[in-house]
Amino acid sequence: MFTKALLSGVIDANASAVWYETFNPYSSLMDGGQVLTELSSIPAAGNLTAAQNNATANPTLIQNLSAAADAVRLTPVAGTNNSTYIAYSTYNNPASGVLTNWLQPQLIQQSSGAPSNGYSIQLYDGDPNAGGTLVSTSEGQTGTGENATVGWIFNYARGILLIASDFVASVSNPYIIGFRYIGKTALNASSSSVTIDLVADEAIAIGDAVRLAINGEAGLTAGRAVKAIATSSIAADVVGIAVSSAAAQGNTFSVAQIGSTDVFMDSAPATTSNGASIFLSAGTAGRSTLTPPSSSGNVVVKIGKLTGASGSDATPSAVISISTIVEIG
Repeated sequence: MFTKALLSGVIDANASAVWYETFNPYSSLMDGGQVLTELSSIPAAGNLTAAQNNATANPTLIQNLSAAADAVRLTPVAGTNNSTYIAYSTYNNPASGVLTNWLQPQLIQQSSGAPSNGYSIQLYDGDPNAGGTLVSTSEGQTGTGENATVGWIFNYARGILLIASDFVASVSNPYIIGFRYIGKTALNASSSSVTIDLVADEAIAIGDAVRLAINGEAGLTAGRAVKAIATSSIAADVVGIAVSSAAAQGNTFSVAQIGSTDVFMDSAPATTSNGASIFLSAGTAGRSTLTPPSSSGNVVVKIGKLTGASGSDATPSAVISISTIVEIG
């Protein structure tokens, strides 16, 4: 039954029915907070240094808890005889919430197809910042080959540590270090919008305001998308907001032209800015701003209205309604 469910996506309790004879599809429930809508924007990391650099470069997507000083103490789950532990935001305080969505290396493949092991969690018995002992992935393992069993397993999605019954005594005070996904999920994903697909002529980030290159622009391919900027009528001719990232020149990506989507701002706007108009920036290509450009030669392009400003998110949601207001003489 378990093989059919996990490998073939079908389920029943009939031991004599093989996967292609089974009537019912297998599915599992998942809350919206575990649908990681910006996971594709997480860069690969073959080692810890690369993972730490990626976290520094993407602070709205990756929480870096890889330093010993940031280790998370796991709380034993009542009634499990110390075989199950969970990562609460505050030790032994379920009301503080669970630290879920740890970055599982297999979800972010390197170009070779190998997992991004730089994001792997490390387990310690005791606080690593105060003499705790590293527990390797192979510790507690018994048997070999298909008969091998491991001493412990970490569920990255739920922040749960499972310890084998014969290894429980070896880990009495578990701590972990690693990286968490803190980008947008289905709970705060953009609502519906009218989108089109374009081909990028440069790297495009989610929330960037884009335009189409025209014939004769040096170094650009006519008809491809580049980041817009409010410094001239050509450069400010916004056609939409990127709702999926294009990692490199030549990638196809989606652009919202109307509706609600996330907009890349020049800084994280305060909650009190919700409802305010936002404009194409004249300072940084692709960005939007609360302050319309005012210099001679700039073009004032209204992008829409803010709806999701929180004071900490540089890509809040906004209602998109693009219009050119004026070119400043």
